[in-house]
Amino acid sequence: MRGFRLSEDTLKAGSSWDLIWVLFVLGIIVGLIVLSLRFLGKRNRGWWMNRSLRSLGGLTLGTNKSVQIVEWNGRIYVLGIGDDVTLLESITDTDMVAALLADHDMTEQAKAYPLPPWLRKWTGRNNTQGEQDSDSSAPASSPFEKTLENRLRELTERRQRVEKLMEERRAEDRTDE
Repeated sequence: MRGFRLSEDTLKAGSSWDLIWVLFVLGIIVGLIVLSLRFLGKRNRGWWMNRSLRSLGGLTLGTNKSVQIVEWNGRIYVLGIGDDVTLLESITDTDMVAALLADHDMTEQAKAYPLPPWLRKWTGRNNTQGEQDSDSSAPASSPFEKTLENRLRELTERRQRVEKLMEERRAEDRTDE
């Protein structure tokens, strides 16, 4: 049997071009995988969970205590979670809900796949969250966060007014006796 032998020149030239070709094909495959995952992620966002109930975010306040924002049946609910669940605020105005959800989806989409700086130059996506944070010392908040903060502030002011009225009524009841 006669063996097949390659010369050193053939091995060097073939191996460098083969390596370049393999890296090129590998880049294409990885790119296709990333694109397909993005497509499936957008298309099947609620595939594994209940579509009528969607968590928009939350903030941990302490041990086993948090504030959660939930969308359910076209309404947004702000829930206080602790030993029990308390409804803090309900946003039922359809225009406000649509605006908040659109802003939330846009913010989530921008945060979902941040591009590295070298790739942002090529794609023209220069306004990203990372650049905003590094350029300004104050953190930039989205309109959704501002609206939520305003609603929570209104809620606390309303509760304070109710407590003040209750105290005044108690004082009046005591003086009437």
